Amino acid sequence: MEPIFAAVLRRLEDMHQEYMAYMDGLSTEELDWSPGPEMNSLCVLAVHVTAAERFWIGLGINDVSERDRPAEFRAAGYELQALEARFAANRVFFREAFAGQELNRLSEVVDVSDYMDRPSQLVTRGYALLRGLDHTAEHLGHAGMTRQLLDRR
Repeated sequence: MEPIFAAVLRRLEDMHQEYMAYMDGLSTEELDWSPGPEMNSLCVLAVHVTAAERFWIGLGINDVSERDRPAEFRAAGYELQALEARFAANRVFFREAFAGQELNRLSEVVDVSDYMDRPSQLVTRGYALLRGLDHTAEHLGHAGMTRQLLDRR
């Protein structure tokens, strides 16, 4: 595996562990708790992050998965084990998919609108890989704050 892909995988594994720590020991009801209007529950964050990760990093390695982004924000009723399984499935997929990747593909330009309903957005596969990591990290902060608010309610 090329070093960049190994580094991406290590970072994903670290962030997934942090997500799991924020959700550790919570009931389905607690996972569905939202701190306020138009704020995401830990369940929504986990479903959204795993779907977005699979999309963006998948775009980076030319193996894009379909997603229903609006449905991700309506996610509810997942047990902790089901959310853990989503994160684990991504790690397994990326570990296997990264093994055959070549660095020269990261400079290829793709149009995000070919894969989702949005205006044309040309990006390199390398950008898509980084966007997947960046997005996961962004919502990790939200998950941490949500857990703190849940614990203080």
